[in-house]
Amino acid sequence: MMEKRVFSWMIGLSLFLGIILGQQTIVHADVQTQTADFEIQPILPEEQVNASLNYFDLLLKPDSTRVIQMRIQNFSNKKITVESSLRNAYTQMGGNIDFTTDSSLLDKSLKTSFTQIATLTKGDQKIVLKAGETKMLSTTIKMPKAGYKGMIYGDWHFLERLKPDTKTTATTSNYSYSVGVVLRGTDYEVYPKLSYGETAPILYRRHPAMGIKLRNTQPMAITKASVDATILQKGFNGSKHVYKATNLSIAPNSLLNIPISWSYDALKPGDYEIQVKVKGLTFFNKFPHTWQFNKKFTVADSAVKTINEQAMQKPINHWFYGAIVSGALLAISSGFLVYVVRLKH
Repeated sequence: MMEKRVFSWMIGLSLFLGIILGQQTIVHADVQTQTADFEIQPILPEEQVNASLNYFDLLLKPDSTRVIQMRIQNFSNKKITVESSLRNAYTQMGGNIDFTTDSSLLDKSLKTSFTQIATLTKGDQKIVLKAGETKMLSTTIKMPKAGYKGMIYGDWHFLERLKPDTKTTATTSNYSYSVGVVLRGTDYEVYPKLSYGETAPILYRRHPAMGIKLRNTQPMAITKASVDATILQKGFNGSKHVYKATNLSIAPNSLLNIPISWSYDALKPGDYEIQVKVKGLTFFNKFPHTWQFNKKFTVADSAVKTINEQAMQKPINHWFYGAIVSGALLAISSGFLVYVVRLKH
């Protein structure tokens, strides 16, 4: 009779642990996607250098004015609204070219940005299209009076804000198109040049990190770039952190920020040394370049304090602690069973 009670107690304990641990299971909802209701097509002018490209690659004379056009078509059976804007090329954190309307993301070496000389036709910022309707949109480009070197790079961006389906729990994403605009200078064959800016503590994806800032000070993009960066902390308890990336692109006259994450470790004040190597190809002729930087710097306690306080804390592994508790309780119950059996005999 005693043995039956013991076994019943062990089964009850197992069921209890199963319920407790089972409550920690994460359920993921299905995500459905929506398709875009429109498409665009650039109308390439006679100044297009390469007609095989699907973006504007224009050679325009200094002090000239040119209107470029885009065809937009609504191929759905409903009325839609599309937002249109002009943006400047910049380099994202870690590398690769994107576009922005925020001038603070551009390098100070940029003399003339795309949005300074290009203007959307009034009314083309917000386009309302009936079902099946097609419209022609235009942007006016007024070239600088003096000739310029290299390239001016931007894009023509279109965004349809899709409305969520209230009948389902599906996640809704906006749909966008982007067409690049490259304006070639009279002296187009300019080579890019990277220079060192600074290294400072940053918060990267909610983790403490060091940000190495490099500057492309020339009006020419870099393609097929690779980055190999190392940060060494001096001292007895010094650390080593590494960042590697390949197949990157770097915009002309832009900042390249290299984030080296400390993961869940806290940043520490002290003396540091960085070693950075960047390899890449010039956009216009694919000529290879290599840039190397070795710099020493000191990080103050005040510079890392706020970063560490704002950083994400390492999550607690509830499964690990649950397994320990489960193992301990099972070991106790097994020992108690052995004790009862021996006592009976």
